[in-house]
This record gives sequence, structure tokens and C-alpha cells, in this order.
Amino acid sequence: MKKDFIKGFTTIEFLLAFLIIGIALIGGSAFYYASSKSLVRADITRLATWKAIEKIEKIKGTDYSQIQDETENITIGNVQAERKTTVSENTSPQWKEVTVSVEWGSNSINLSTIIPAQ
Repeated sequence: MKKDFIKGFTTIEFLLAFLIIGIALIGGSAFYYASSKSLVRADITRLATWKAIEKIEKIKGTDYSQIQDETENITIGNVQAERKTTVSENTSPQWKEVTVSVEWGSNSINLSTIIPAQ
């Protein structure tokens, strides 16, 4: 006697395929979320670095006697941050070390430079 085979999926095969696809979609969406979160954090860090560079370049164009400590509230993208300029002076030889710190949330970046007396 010859058996006729019915082509198609059984319920078990369908449920197993559905489960595998579901796990793949959950894993893919978790990866997408983590990746987009990292990209936003990297973008804010990049913008904060440019804000610090901008301040240092402005200080380099300032008269030596006018360089002083300063604190500013700034916006980086859509995040509130604080930009602190700290100046320490050395008298022999005469120069000032300027450190610009940009802080947002629990993150921060620091850039330093030395400005000699003219």
C-alpha cells in the first residue's frame, strides 16, 4: 500500500519557526536600541569636545591679563551642560595653564593648554 504525503508545515514546525523568528526579532531590536543609545552618547561627547575647543580658541585670542576662571551654562544638542574654565598661573617662567571642562549628567571631558605671557 502506498502512502500519500501531504506537503506543508505541521503545527510543531510552524510554532518552532515562529519562535526562532521571534527570538531573532527581539535580539535585533535590543541590538538596535543599544546601538542608537551609544550613537547619541557619542554625538553629545563630540559636541562637548567642540564646545571645549571653541572656548580654548577664544581664550588664545584674549589678552593675557584678561584670562580668568569662568563658569557657563551651555546647551549641547538638547542637553544642558556646564562649561568651566580653570586658570592656574605660573610666575617663573610666566604662563597660565587653562583647563576647560564640559560636564553633563555624570559625564565630562577636559581639555588643557598652556598660554605663555606675551
